[in-house]
Order: sequence, then structure tokens, then C-alpha cells
Amino acid sequence: MSLGLCVLGCGDFAATFARSIAELSGEIDLYFASRDLSKARDYSARFNGIDAFGDYAAAAADPRVDAVYVCTPHHLHLEHVALAANEGKHALVEKPIAATLADAQAMIRLADSAGITLMVAENWRFHPAMLETKRLVDAGRLGQVRLIQLQEQYPFRPTGWRSRAEFNGGGVLIDGGIHKVSALSFLADRPRRIYAHEVPSAQPGLEAEDGVVVMTQSDAGVVGIINHSWCVAPIRPHSWVSISGTTASLYFERGQPQLKVVDANSETLVDLDNYPGGFVPMVREFHSSIQEVRQPSMSGADGAADLSLVLAAYESIDSGLPVTLG
Repeated sequence: MSLGLCVLGCGDFAATFARSIAELSGEIDLYFASRDLSKARDYSARFNGIDAFGDYAAAAADPRVDAVYVCTPHHLHLEHVALAANEGKHALVEKPIAATLADAQAMIRLADSAGITLMVAENWRFHPAMLETKRLVDAGRLGQVRLIQLQEQYPFRPTGWRSRAEFNGGGVLIDGGIHKVSALSFLADRPRRIYAHEVPSAQPGLEAEDGVVVMTQSDAGVVGIINHSWCVAPIRPHSWVSISGTTASLYFERGQPQLKVVDANSETLVDLDNYPGGFVPMVREFHSSIQEVRQPSMSGADGAADLSLVLAAYESIDSGLPVTLG
């Protein structure tokens, strides 16, 4: 049975999402909602939608809609999950789960009380390269993991709500760096110690950081390094992941259909499925978890745990000291 999924918020990323899951037209019936009905209708026409709404509450109440994809500013996620929960509709929420931990915890309570599925749209978790890396790490292909490095330097100038710390919850770290924080927890033990430093801004006028370097350590000793910046000029490759183990190392560039495993005697290229954004397997997991009445990969609790790490990094930036999580 297909899933009636309504996209709440018709911004640029909603278009990326809809375009990326076009092949799921037989599995997902898309609807679009915006405070501007003409925009919702435009998105519905462009992306093979079933219908459009000029009001989020009306979209959540429509019996054809089984679930919502919350693609609105971070500080509005709680409000829009509440709309879904009140109507018994499932919710797929863009990362970060919320701008504050209090909002994230409230969303989890709402979902539990309403008996709905709450999943965070952490598409990095579903990248073919990330899934294959996880498989190789768990199989011991790299030996004991020692160091994970994740780097992204992307030419981006935030505008509107993304440039407002009050609405975004911070800057580049909470907006895009949370992908890397989540990846660290997925590929190895969840970090317990975190130290972060903001780099000098390249975009004066922003209310929060546009570049940050984070170092983490897990209880097992795995060290993570995240370097994530909004830069002013293209850098190639702009996003990559490297893992060093005691017997082999692994490297991939985000969006590329292969990864490389290197040990003392050989170099192996592993071909991957061509879902570079991870959106198709992510939405399929959301749909399957609803059908099977189970917690999804990237549950609300997982999203809240990732947010806790980001907020600990901000605490470290403010204090200049490492932070240990409980």
C-alpha cells in the first residue's frame, strides 16, 4: 500500500527531496503544503503531487495524508510534529530534530502518546557509502577503528532563517555538521568527550559560526575529527570521509558511487548503489517502519542524541574547554 506523504514547507530543500524520491511514485503519494497556496500548487505540479494545501493544519487533517515530512525551519519542528500527532499522522522530520533539546524531547513524548512513528530525516545514515562502511567496520575489515575524519567545505551563504541563530539553533554545525556528528555515532561508539573551536568567519554579518573544527573521543578510544565550513569558493572534493583502523583504512567522497579500502598489500575499490543522497532508502525505511509498527532507523531518540552532541560542541566553543557527556 502506498504512503500518502505531505511535505510541509516548500523551500529549496523540499524541492531537492521531492526530486530525489521521484522513482518512488508507486510507493509514495506526495502532497505539498505551504503558507503560500500558490507555491504549494507549483511544487505539486512540478513534482507529480496529488494535491496542495495552503495550511499545514489542513494538510495534517486530510484523510488522504498518512504522514508528514517536516521541512520547515528548525524552531518550528515541534509545532508541526504536534499538528501531525494531533491527527494521528506519522512524522519524518528534517535534521536537526529541533533547535533545542527541550523541543526534541517534547516531540518524542508527543509521538509516543499519539502512537505515531517519529523519524529524523538523517539521509547521511542511508548513503550507500555510509551503509557499506558500517558493514565493513562491523565485519572487522579495518581491524580496530582508531580515527574517523569527516570534512566538508562547501560554498554556501545562508539567508533568511538560516542566518538567524534564534531560528536555526546555531550555524553551520547544527545545520549541516550534525550529519557528521551522526555519522560518528553510527560508525563507531557514540562520542563521550568533545572539544570544538570556531574558525574565523568568512561571512561577516552572520549571527553564528560558519566554520567549526570538532574533536571527539569515545569510551573505546576512537578519535573523531570534524572539519565543516561554509566557504566562499569551491573546494574539490568538498566532502569526504576517512577511517583508519589497525589493519586497513577506508576513504570515500560523498556522492561518489564507490569507496576505497587500502591495507598493507592491496587497494580495493568497492562499487556502490547509485543513491548518492540516500533519500530513497531513507524514505523506504520510514515507510517500512510504519507498516511493521517498529522504531525506525534514526528514531526521535537518535535525533535527540545527535543534537545533544552538537549542543555539547557549542558548550565547548563557549567555554574553551572539552565537554564530557553523561
